[in-house]
Amino acid sequence: MTEPRRPTLRERTRPAEVLGLAAVLSLFVGGAVLFATRDLTLAIVFFGVAFVVAVLMFATLLLAVSKPEPPRDDDRPPAH
Repeated sequence: MTEPRRPTLRERTRPAEVLGLAAVLSLFVGGAVLFATRDLTLAIVFFGVAFVVAVLMFATLLLAVSKPEPPRDDDRPPAH
């Protein structure tokens, strides 16, 4: 039996990249709302909403773009 494959550094840092990109995008949105309205509460609400939407959007895009793993030999049904 083979040992399970260890994830690469790129695969381990992918969640941090998604959270970082979402934070930068939401900071931009929150800052724009703060400069436009001068209302801190509204800016915080928009920051939170933008962060959640950005995390969902980036995670969905990562799932759509990531390469599927090739099937292993033990998963194949027996041939007749």
